[in-house]
Amino acid sequence: MNKKIFTSALAVLFLIFASGISYAQKKNVQNAYNYLKKYNPKNSLDKNLEVLNEAKKNIDLAAVNADTKDDAKMHYYRGMIYMGLVEVETQKQMKTGNLDQEMLSGYVNTLKESLKFSTAPKARYKSEVEKLINTKSNQLYTLGVNAYNSKNFEMAMQMFIQSSSVSSWIDKKADDANKNTLVCLNQVVNKYTLGEEPNFEIAILIAEKVKEFMPNEVDVYITLINIYVRKNDLAGAKQYMSKALELDPENKSLHYNLGTAYMSQGENEKAEASFEKALEIDSTYADAQYQLGAHLFNWARDVQIKSQELDYRDPKSEELLNQSKEIKRKALTVLEKYIVTNPNDKQVLEILIQTHFQLGNKEKAMSYKERLNNIKE
Repeated sequence: MNKKIFTSALAVLFLIFASGISYAQKKNVQNAYNYLKKYNPKNSLDKNLEVLNEAKKNIDLAAVNADTKDDAKMHYYRGMIYMGLVEVETQKQMKTGNLDQEMLSGYVNTLKESLKFSTAPKARYKSEVEKLINTKSNQLYTLGVNAYNSKNFEMAMQMFIQSSSVSSWIDKKADDANKNTLVCLNQVVNKYTLGEEPNFEIAILIAEKVKEFMPNEVDVYITLINIYVRKNDLAGAKQYMSKALELDPENKSLHYNLGTAYMSQGENEKAEASFEKALEIDSTYADAQYQLGAHLFNWARDVQIKSQELDYRDPKSEELLNQSKEIKRKALTVLEKYIVTNPNDKQVLEILIQTHFQLGNKEKAMSYKERLNNIKE
């Protein structure tokens, strides 16, 4: 046989063989789509899983083949197949109560990979994919609104989270869904913590789940802080305050709450610093003024008691007494600012009277006593 003819024949055979492989891979894409078309929300979960898994087998083969791994249609179908798998597997696993997070996370990652390809600038199916995702997200959002209006706040919260999650698949923010998630979370937490038989553990569990979804949302941490405060577990609340302050360092309420937590644990200097930080942010913050003043007054009293428990000849006794006086002076500075805007606060007037008397400011003490008497009259 002529060498040129033989070479040409080999080339033809190679092209036929290569085109056969390419056809086979493209057929995998088509087969995947054919199975996908059989997916119908009206079918049973098992039936839908069956057709979606068959679609998955075919599309997975196409996804790793050089001829089709960058094919726009392959990624478009792959995204829809894995979206269906996420929906159906989630429903099925929720029914059994056994969520396979590893499986679902794997499906979501694959889904996002194909959606990213499909929504790239000038991607062939960009508009179709965005429309599909927006439709899915809006459907879930509407379900959330309906559940909220029916006062099923837990269901509403789940729907809003899912709506936001679906939007995130194409890197789209869902601000309304996120805001509504927080509204629902507070309703759910109130349900479990303000009733006659509070269940703080469930409230914490739910809030922690939302925190996993929104790890940088300060309002979730504030909700967790409030749960622990209602539980009278300020040590538990404190663990979330530091993170919350990292996210929102200028939040005066957080500094105030941290101060109360430190105060309850006898960490006087830290409590003082936290209240002062709150007042640094807002010098007219009345709650912080009051709490700082009261804290300093009580702290000074405790130091004075320690001084009195020692032998008067002990140098430590006089040192503690001087420390007590200094703390009282700081208390006066804060509380006298507070009383300007809250002139009828009898408890603070009582503290001012006592403190001025103890520091030898008899004239000042009497003026506050007169004010107190006038209120009583």
